[in-house]
Amino acid sequence: MTPYETAFAGLFGAGYQAFSFWKARVALYAIIKAPDLKQDAEVILPGYTCVVVPNATRFAGARPVYADIASGQYNLSAGTAERLIRPQTQAVVVQHTYGIPAGLDALGSLADAHRMALIEDCAHVLPGSRYQGKLLGSFGTAAFFSFQWSKPYTTGLGGMVVTRDANLARKLKDIQASFREPPVGKTTQLQIQYRLYHYLFKPSLYWCARAALKASAQFGLFVGSSNATELTGQEPFDLRWRMSPFQQRLGLTQLKRIGNGAHHQQGLVKYYTDSLRQHGWPLERGIDSTTRLLRFPIRVANKVKLLEESRRANIELGSWFETPLHPLLLSQHSLVDYRLGSCPVAEFTAATAINLPLHNRVSQADAEKIVEFIVARAKPVATRASKRKVKSTRAPALS
Repeated sequence: MTPYETAFAGLFGAGYQAFSFWKARVALYAIIKAPDLKQDAEVILPGYTCVVVPNATRFAGARPVYADIASGQYNLSAGTAERLIRPQTQAVVVQHTYGIPAGLDALGSLADAHRMALIEDCAHVLPGSRYQGKLLGSFGTAAFFSFQWSKPYTTGLGGMVVTRDANLARKLKDIQASFREPPVGKTTQLQIQYRLYHYLFKPSLYWCARAALKASAQFGLFVGSSNATELTGQEPFDLRWRMSPFQQRLGLTQLKRIGNGAHHQQGLVKYYTDSLRQHGWPLERGIDSTTRLLRFPIRVANKVKLLEESRRANIELGSWFETPLHPLLLSQHSLVDYRLGSCPVAEFTAATAINLPLHNRVSQADAEKIVEFIVARAKPVATRASKRKVKSTRAPALS
């Protein structure tokens, strides 16, 4: 293992090994690819995720099967997942959306009872976060973490697998060794982007930065998280890349600072919670000031209009997930085997959920402006309404 991999595995204790990759979707691809897949193998996924998750599953040779999220929550429903288990079900992917721990007791028991691999999607999890005293990422057969721009800490792009399954680790090691180093040109681009991100990004420039990155990606000037062809199901050119030395060095540095922003983040969670509660906002279950969140989710009845207004007002609001398989249009979901109406809670949630920023560059003044904006412009949605179906066939305009 590299020094970064060794340090990352060390967070989890003796017996764990870690394997680094160019992106988190590459890490998931390696996890699913490593075992000998059954004929017509299926993997159960939450119907509220990024489209790269089912795509990585498909590229690895398995069929994604979508289970709904729990009503009033953002994570996989164990009861819904159980109804989808068949003899060819190989694994279940459990996502900790926004950093909120999934119901691992029920999901872990389900995986054990049916002898399925449990893969933890820790893309939104700050390494070191816990659920009932145990580290997130240590509950299943394997877990993968993301270090993309919007994640708990960033190496520009990047993903990591952790596992204590010795047999799986041997196969992951072979897979990683068969992958190539990223081209020098791509790594150089990534370094430049990271410096620009480090020095320029702040909440007041959020919408300008989004527009600039989208425009530069179209001309190949930005090493993006995804491209249009990948989103609609075509295998990307960088699917079999290892993590670059630059990302490794940056990750090792970031890992040493991992707890630095925790107090600030928890302070923002408490501020949002207290302030919104004072104004009568219905808050999500599973969130309190001790939860180490990536973003602070709320549900609004006027999502599209609110995002448009936040852009004009230079207020940072997150809009993901805009559809069940973000950022794919609803009309394109069939390309990745998703049937509209199969996950009604996820579809309603995608149409109503926004999220508030918690990163270290959000000042108290920024947070106050965000709350003032929400209270003045947003219309709350009662949690119980999440059982309704969404009839829209398109994602919100701001994707």
